[in-house]
Amino acid sequence: MHYVWSNRLFPQNNLTTADGSRLQIINPGIVNNGAGPDFFNATVVIDGQTWAGNVEIHVRASDWHRHGHTDDPAYQTVILHVVDSDDMAIYRSNGGQIPQFVMKCNPALSATFHSLADFSPDALPCADAIRQIPQIYLTDWLTALGYERMHDKVDRINAIVDANSGDWNEAGFITIARALGFGTNAEPFERLARATPLRILRRHADDRLIIESILMGQAGLLSKCDDRTEYAGRMAAEYAFFAAKFGIKAPAGLGWKFSRLRPQNSPVRRISYLAELICSHRDFITRILTVESPAEAYAILGNVSGSSALSQASVNILVINAVIPLAYAYATYTGNYDRAREIAEMLHELRPESNRFTAMFAAAGINVNSAFTSQAIVQLRREYCEKRKCLYCRIGHRHMSACSLRK
Repeated sequence: MHYVWSNRLFPQNNLTTADGSRLQIINPGIVNNGAGPDFFNATVVIDGQTWAGNVEIHVRASDWHRHGHTDDPAYQTVILHVVDSDDMAIYRSNGGQIPQFVMKCNPALSATFHSLADFSPDALPCADAIRQIPQIYLTDWLTALGYERMHDKVDRINAIVDANSGDWNEAGFITIARALGFGTNAEPFERLARATPLRILRRHADDRLIIESILMGQAGLLSKCDDRTEYAGRMAAEYAFFAAKFGIKAPAGLGWKFSRLRPQNSPVRRISYLAELICSHRDFITRILTVESPAEAYAILGNVSGSSALSQASVNILVINAVIPLAYAYATYTGNYDRAREIAEMLHELRPESNRFTAMFAAAGINVNSAFTSQAIVQLRREYCEKRKCLYCRIGHRHMSACSLRK
């Protein structure tokens, strides 16, 4: 009933109150998530007289008394009581009768909501609804979702910048490291980067052995390098020396995950890549923050050779999930909003991610033709579908609205 009332999903013509007075809904009000009436600051017109105040909603009018509203001062400003069943008249403490509006909801509405919200992780119950939505409506929603995801990432980056006293190099390093975890090891990578300042690593960026030794030691993964016995022994000695020199300690219980990972996705390989990146591009964070094109981003992250090099697909994911958000966050931080808009547009030039989410929505008819769209789909699935927020999704809302108004 709250959803139907707030979205006006009921016939708007020839409305009357329970006693037959003419009723017009000007503004349903603002949802109240705290104590007191359900909606604040509503505006209605009853028999030509305009009323501004609050609205309370109950299944039965008599619930007013069951919920103890009769003598509660917070409910004395209610101008309209919205009910499904008008089983009794309701009066204020001063004896004035509260107008009541009987709002009948389609019985199928609840069933429709649960058919959307109660689904298995691999299902997309709104697939048929997606196919029926006009393209312009769908494009508008995906655009909003793409920017919503971008700003969620910007919020995370800004929090890291604040935690590092405005140091964008450290924030960028932490963000790139987290992205190298590719979801599975994102948290361990972020903790590793936070415990191993970039400013320390950059002092020895001309020596790959030192950089890799510090990172592997801080990650607690020196024992995983035993396939290069002599090199691993040197790494252990280097780490012991530099850990003491700089007063750094390995974080406890990083929880690296190795199972079901392809060899190229191993944390050891990814840490080796990070070490090579630092050595190859001493100023790589500055270049990322000021990147001008996707090609430049690929040149920064893809110019790492040897066994630690990333595949083109992995570099693409890094550009999408770390480089573009970092550059966008920095542009907004410095107030260069024109540049921020140009950076966001770069996502339209990048290949889309290929994952179970994009495959699922592509099967429902969405044309996943760019990284911007694939990011929008990830946002939609994680922040709306998985959180059962169908009522806040424009696809779910449109589907629910059609059901509510259906006779």
